[in-house]
Amino acid sequence: MDIVKLRSSEFDQASDQLAAAFSQDPLIGHFLCDDKAAVLKQMSLALLNFAQPYDCTYTTAGGSKGVAVWLPPETSQFNLSQLWRVVTSGLLTVPFYLRWDRILDFASFIGTEIRLHNKTTPEPHWYLSMLGVSPECQGQGIGGKLLQPVLQEADRAKMPCYLETSTTGAVRFYQRQGFEIVHQGTFAGCEYWAMKRNPR
Repeated sequence: MDIVKLRSSEFDQASDQLAAAFSQDPLIGHFLCDDKAAVLKQMSLALLNFAQPYDCTYTTAGGSKGVAVWLPPETSQFNLSQLWRVVTSGLLTVPFYLRWDRILDFASFIGTEIRLHNKTTPEPHWYLSMLGVSPECQGQGIGGKLLQPVLQEADRAKMPCYLETSTTGAVRFYQRQGFEIVHQGTFAGCEYWAMKRNPR
């Protein structure tokens, strides 16, 4: 199975796949309103738009079965250019899709994750902001293949990779890809993990 870069013309389909892949995520679900599918699609589409200029989003050739959205090392330090992309990509509108009574919780959690990210991986690194495989294609090794272009590049450049996840199944999957747990926490009764992969 060949892995290729995702084209902007494929963003609509890719956002549907990401939304389906994260529809059962307990932590994300805690913040969302009732129409989870529509909200997850909008959030995924905004993230794809934000990541587009970096050209580090991958999918399967011959029909997308999953998507891996990476942010490269130069994004490790937030700057005004990234702030502008937050505005133009639609990420700034994400709070409007959340449950109103949990917006402050969401802001608190994002702040916690940012501090944790900066503490555990202060050096330049690759950041896996989202990985999702269509539910009907899961268990076929597609997720691992989607990660390979960046994992191989990170090894060549001697750079670490970082991610967050909130399911035990995902933790086991990422451990098989060489990631190690650097933090385990609980928010609103849901567990979450920060994971880091050092270059090989």
